[in-house]
Order: sequence, then structure tokens, then C-alpha cells
Amino acid sequence: MSLLNASNLNKSFGTDVIFSGISFEIQENDRVGLVGINGSGKTTLFKLLTGEMLPDAGDISKSNSTVLGYMEQHVCRDLERSAYSEVLTVFASLLQLEEELNGINLQLQTKPKNIDELIEKQALLNDRFVAFGGLTCRSKARAALLGLGFDDEQMGMPIGVLSGGQKGKLQLAKMLLSGANLLLLDEPTNHLDIASVEWLEDFLRTYSGSFIVISHDRYFLDKITNRTFEMENHRLTLYKGNYSAYLSQKDENNLAIQRKFDNTQKEIKRIEGIVAQQRQWNRERNIKTAESKLKMIDRLENTLQKPDEKLDSIHFDFGINQRGGNDVMTTDKLALSFGNKKLFQNVDMEIHRGERIFLIGPNG
Repeated sequence: MSLLNASNLNKSFGTDVIFSGISFEIQENDRVGLVGINGSGKTTLFKLLTGEMLPDAGDISKSNSTVLGYMEQHVCRDLERSAYSEVLTVFASLLQLEEELNGINLQLQTKPKNIDELIEKQALLNDRFVAFGGLTCRSKARAALLGLGFDDEQMGMPIGVLSGGQKGKLQLAKMLLSGANLLLLDEPTNHLDIASVEWLEDFLRTYSGSFIVISHDRYFLDKITNRTFEMENHRLTLYKGNYSAYLSQKDENNLAIQRKFDNTQKEIKRIEGIVAQQRQWNRERNIKTAESKLKMIDRLENTLQKPDEKLDSIHFDFGINQRGGNDVMTTDKLALSFGNKKLFQNVDMEIHRGERIFLIGPNG
């Protein structure tokens, strides 16, 4: 079943064309990686899909069953609320049902006259509470926060004292648990450490809905996507498979386009040679042949697809003018605290010339 359909979308800012003629469809269980260089229009496309922006032309339609999830709709506004309580707000309707059930239980203890009516209402509310996940909503909220790198102490902290990265994680947790069946994920691995990225990969692999994810992490995309949309040269090209499959298909497509272009150019030059020869003879029959060949050249040129120019790439050169010594840096019993919060102590380390060192650990 189709969840979302986009047809011939165009978007410009003044004279700057972002993209044009974009069309695609998102089906159930689609896992789409949206890739492209910075500035190619990926986030702009998301804003069109959420309604934050309107396209200059084209249409976007959603199924009646489509529930869109994106981080901006889950901004944390109550800075006094704890991180755990903030994530639980996505289950507000379930928590309200729970309160109603608790109220009915208290009434039943008093043995009221309408006890049969209350028991029937209790059964209906309890069935709804269980069916929509009321028994597991708290454990899901805690598991999501643990997976994204929060410990029990941080879960109880007011949002106002959390870092920007932690607030972003809260938004992500709320979106993942919101019940949406089509998620729009814009660089979701930003601010996540390795363990949190692995948790997110597992979550998305078992997620029952569809999602479109913007990411520059090819390994993350390879593990979670089954389709790839590429934004390049103001166009959107659709590929089957994950990021690695997309790269292979793109290379094959580019090679085929280049070969066809080269062969067509050779054919045009060959026909131009015939035209020049026929004109030299300058007879009526030769002139008609030349005119026919010129029309053939026009048809070839009209169908000629020129290969896209290769995008500029960045090259770095960290040249060394003078070689240093073998001992680059030494630390002896290094320690650091902020007030009563001790970050580390007794750090002894030696770094030598030519070493490449990977420093890992959870955020904070």
C-alpha cells in the first residue's frame, strides 16, 4: 500500500533552482536512504513532505492511514520536566486511560450501586489499554533512553540542564516511539556514540513502518536501507538496494550513458563527413541526400544525453615542513573534574611519531 506519493515537485529560492521534476512513491516497509552532497536539497524535500514549505509546482499526497513522524514536531518545551517524563508524553493517551482505570478501581472498592456498569466500562478500557501497548509503554520509554546513551541519573534530570545533543536524543526517542508509520530522519546519528548508533540500527531493522533517512554514514545506510534516492544536479534518481548497491548501479549507469554519448558523437561525425562529401558533388541528388543526413543528425542530437559533469571534490594536504621527534606527547596521572563531577583520573599515556589513535567511549 502506498503511504506517500510525490509528483513533479519543483522548488527554487529566487533564481536558485533546488530541484525540479521530482517524483517518487513510498510503500509500506520501504527503508529509503536519501543521499546527496550538502546543499542538494535533501532537507528542503523533507520540509515539503511535512508541510513546513510548499512546492513551487507539483503535488504531494498521503494515504489516510499515513502518520508522519519527524523530529521538529517533538521539540522539548517544558524545561522543568525530567527526560524520562518527556519521552512518556508520546503515550499521553495511554497514561490517561491508566488514570481512568485507577479511578474506576477506587470506585469499585466502595461497592457502588452501579457496580455492573463500572465493571463493564473497566473491561472495555482495559482491553483498549492492553491493545495499544499500555503495559509496555514505560519499559519502551526507558529502553529507548538507555539505548540512546542515558543512564538512570540522566533520565531523572530536568531537560533544562541537558546538553543540546541530549535534547536532540530526546526528540529522536519521542519520534521513534510516537506510533508514526512513516519516519523522516535527518542525520539521526549526529550526537550518537557507537553503542547508540548500534541500538538505532537494531530499532530501525525491526521497525514495522517505513522511513526516509538522510545520512552521510554509508555503513549505517548499508545496514538499514533497501532503496536509495540520490539528489544530484537538481534531479532525484531512484535506485534499488542499499548504499553499496546504489554506488554499483550508479557506476554502471554512468558508464552506459558515457558509452552511448561517445558512440552517438562518433555517428554524428561520420554522418557529417557524408554531408560534406555530398555537398562537394553539388548535384540535386547529392543535395537531397545531404539534407536527409542533416535531419538524421538533428534527431541524434535531440536524443543525445550528455553525461553529468563530475562534482568537485575536496583534497587536503597536511604537508610537514620539519619532522618532529619520536616522542610526541606524554601524560602522567592526568585528571579533570568539574566541581564534584570527576571525569577521569590517573591517565598515563605516551604518543609516538606515526601513531594513529582512536579514542572511544560513551558521550559524557
